[in-house]
Parts: sequence; structure tokens; C-alpha cells
Amino acid sequence: MSTGSELWQKAKTLIPGGSMLLSKRAEMYLPAGWPAYFSRTSGCTVWDLDDRAYLDVGLMGVGTNILGYSHPKVDEAVRRTIDSGNLSTLNAPEEVYLAEALIALHPWAGMARFTRSGGEACAVAVRIARAASGKDKVAFCGYHGW
Repeated sequence: MSTGSELWQKAKTLIPGGSMLLSKRAEMYLPAGWPAYFSRTSGCTVWDLDDRAYLDVGLMGVGTNILGYSHPKVDEAVRRTIDSGNLSTLNAPEEVYLAEALIALHPWAGMARFTRSGGEACAVAVRIARAASGKDKVAFCGYHGW
């Protein structure tokens, strides 16, 4: 049994379903053949804990790595941000720059609002929809990882 398989079996005894997300359950894709854990990444390649390489041509971090894993420009920008201090009670100027860029792409929006999670974004969207429509009831259906 591989190192990753052993860790996955242990995870399933400690974490319901073995993972926080349904989409990160290895058996969803290729039972006993798809890695559950990675040791490193680069471009579209993911290495498991036993140093076997896999091409990730579908998930890319559940959609978050559209430029590939370990993209040099993204990694450098993250390092610069960390080196300059990434937490403060003050506002980051990048928030204004990003809002300006998003509104330039989508001028119909007029303003931009940032949230910390998908759940928070949905809550804000519901509040805006209720305020704009004057209605109290909202019907919705969604997926939240389980």
C-alpha cells in the first residue's frame, strides 16, 4: 500500500468522508488509482507522497489554479505580498486597484464588493437581491462541498 493510500485510510477514520470536500475524495475519480495527497506540483503535474507524477488536466485545485500549479509569476507576487506584510487593520491598496480593474471589465456593475468565501458572497448577493426587488423570500439551490 502506498504512503498516500495509508494516509487516506487513516483520514477516513478521523475526518467524515476523509476530506473537507466531496470533490477532493480520491475515490470519486479512480478508486485505488488516484492520489489523495500531493507532495509537490508544477504546471499541470502533481506528485503524490510516493513521488509518482500525475497530469491534472481536469481539476487544477478544484478550479483555483487556472494558470497551473506553481506558476512563477503568481508565486513571485505572493512572495512579494508576504514579504511586505500581508495582515493589517488598515486597508490594502490592491483592493482599490482590483475593484477598478473589475469595473473596467464589467462597467454595468458600477461598484465592486469583496468577500472572504463563497458562502459570504451568496449571502451578500441575497441581501442585494432582496433590497433591489423589495421581496423577502428567496428560492435557492446549491452545492457547498458535500
